[in-house]
Amino acid sequence: MKKIIAGMMLSAVISGAYAGGITGEDLKKDPILEGKLIAKHCAWCHDVKKKLIAPPFKVIIERYKDVPEDTLRKQLFQSIKYGSKGKWAQWMKENLKVKMGKLDTMYMPAQKPYYTDEEIRKIINWLLTLKK
Repeated sequence: MKKIIAGMMLSAVISGAYAGGITGEDLKKDPILEGKLIAKHCAWCHDVKKKLIAPPFKVIIERYKDVPEDTLRKQLFQSIKYGSKGKWAQWMKENLKVKMGKLDTMYMPAQKPYYTDEEIRKIINWLLTLKK
């Protein structure tokens, strides 16, 4: 279902009917923009700066600032595609107040049913722009 919605959103973007009139030409000129638009689905749990139920993207990038870019790309790809658990337990304990469930049972779910490898790479390209 999410894949269908994502495809519909991207189609709408390409046709210029979504996100303030962004066109397919805009995406061709700025491939980072496409990654940012695809990552909108990540907003269920992540924000760029605000704490939601997962670390903000800027916090994630800051945590890995000393990791070489090729290694970071691989790590992010694995975490997005296959999910992860336990990497952010300390951050969650310090930053979240859980009203339902336990922090130690929270995890990053695998996104492989929703994103292609190419879409994940585009998201990562956008995420790495947050280093600047």
